[in-house]
Amino acid sequence: MSNRLNKIIGTVFLLASGAYYTAERIGAKIAAAIPAAGSAARGSYDATPTNPTFFENFFVWFFMLVGFVLLTFGFPKDRDG
Repeated sequence: MSNRLNKIIGTVFLLASGAYYTAERIGAKIAAAIPAAGSAARGSYDATPTNPTFFENFFVWFFMLVGFVLLTFGFPKDRDG
C-alpha cells in the first residue's frame, strides 16, 4: 500500500475507535436513564451510569492500535542518509 493510503486508512481507524467509544458511553447513559425514569414515581433510584473504560471493549483499542500502526507506516523515515 502507498504511504498516502496508509495515512487515510489509519485516520479512519482512529476516528472509528473514537466514534465507537463515544457511542458506547452514550448507550451507557441511556441504559442508566431508562430504569431511573421508570422508578422516579416510586422513590429514589441510583441513576449513576457505569461508564465503560477504554480497555473493556476489544474493538476500541484494536481499532486504535491498527490506526496508529498504519499511521506510523504512512510516515516513513528518510532512507537516503
